[in-house]
Amino acid sequence: MTDIVDLLKIKIEKAKRELPLETANAIDAIDWRNAILGLRSKYGYTFEQLGDLELETELLLCGLVSPENYPKELENRMKISKAQANELVNEMNNSVFKKIMEELIKNTERKRIFVKNEKSNADNAQILSSAGIEIIPGKLELTGETHPMLAEKLSSSVQIPTVKTNHSLNNITKTIPPSSYPPKADPYRLSPEE
Repeated sequence: MTDIVDLLKIKIEKAKRELPLETANAIDAIDWRNAILGLRSKYGYTFEQLGDLELETELLLCGLVSPENYPKELENRMKISKAQANELVNEMNNSVFKKIMEELIKNTERKRIFVKNEKSNADNAQILSSAGIEIIPGKLELTGETHPMLAEKLSSSVQIPTVKTNHSLNNITKTIPPSSYPPKADPYRLSPEE
């Protein structure tokens, strides 16, 4: 029995390696095994049944079991009725497969935007090149002689002198009373002679 499981695990690992990178990343981004464990409390499945569900789900995700055969495989392996298998497939659709699909769409969109940006950068480089401007990737290095005084100023540290400020009550300046405005007069409406 363990030889069959080991061969199956080898087949699964081989199938995983052959999946497109976006698909593999989407599957890995979703904690679908934990979602399966959560079904124990909801449906009362045994750990053996959950192990079978995990195996069949992994076979489905790797492409070794077709979506059409998935409910029948669950029914046979987990020893549940057809109605229970269909209910379980619906539960897996909502809790696992839809999330993987959403993640796959997100990854594909991200990749499409990245490719679009790369193409835009290539187009920009081509436009600059046609204008006689060449972009050289890599580190920008200064060539030629640098004046020794400039080199000394650029390579030495800079120190700013410190100024001590006394924050005490004696240091606060006294406020000067406002000039002699007529009482309750608007200072903006006074004539310039006043």
